[in-house]
Amino acid sequence: MGEKRVVNTMGDGETAKRYLFIFAHPDDEVFIAGTMKQLITMGHEVYGVWVTSGEARGGRELRERELGAAIRIIGLKLERTRLLRLPNRGLLPILGKAVDAVSDLFEQVVPDRVLVTAYEGGHIDHDVVNFIAHEAAKRTNLAADLLEFPLYNRNGPAYLMGWKINRFPGKSETVYYNPLTDEAIDVKHQVMRIYASQWKDMAPFRLAMPRFRLKRYGEPYRPLSLGRDYTLPPHRGRLNYEGWLFPSGDIRFRHFKECIMLYRRKHVPPEK
Repeated sequence: MGEKRVVNTMGDGETAKRYLFIFAHPDDEVFIAGTMKQLITMGHEVYGVWVTSGEARGGRELRERELGAAIRIIGLKLERTRLLRLPNRGLLPILGKAVDAVSDLFEQVVPDRVLVTAYEGGHIDHDVVNFIAHEAAKRTNLAADLLEFPLYNRNGPAYLMGWKINRFPGKSETVYYNPLTDEAIDVKHQVMRIYASQWKDMAPFRLAMPRFRLKRYGEPYRPLSLGRDYTLPPHRGRLNYEGWLFPSGDIRFRHFKECIMLYRRKHVPPEK
């Protein structure tokens, strides 16, 4: 079954809504920056929260300076942004604290729509933040639409060395695409250039998201079901983060699974 692609201009013609974007690191917004800019231009309230400072490659201070510049380029109001400064690549041991923090944000902002980094096996923090948003939405009985957007994964074709950039793994779900204006594409590319500390990633990311594609199709997203089973990996292939060497050793999906199961035993009451 092929991907069902639906082109849909998010926010167009709607009364003003409140959008909350949740990112694992500074630079994750690159993948949805055009949509953020368009929503702001349309008059919607747009909020952004970054769970970590992405200390790898450049350190916290540099990454936060780059983020500050990206926020200005997108046009986000500073009072509508949050930087939680939780540990980069260290979220699994503090899931309870992280879910508490995002639950508080949901109750403060009361968003109409939430967009979060996808569960796709690219970076462990992206998957963990997806789980955190999912759990916070359940805890707070969130009435908003919960959506996810892809960054990168290793469920692609062999001729691309397995990479998929800004595309979801698998081909069996409906995916919505938000086509971008020229202004929004320019903003997206400017934000990419801001992250000089991440230049090794930004070059292939830009090649994978050319202007003609962004204008015709745009940035993808899909609904995130509150019934998602996180004890199952996001796709059948090898997860990208399983090939990374962390200071504490190789991380595997089983570590993710063990931590979320422990979290639920401690924090989620059994269903009656």
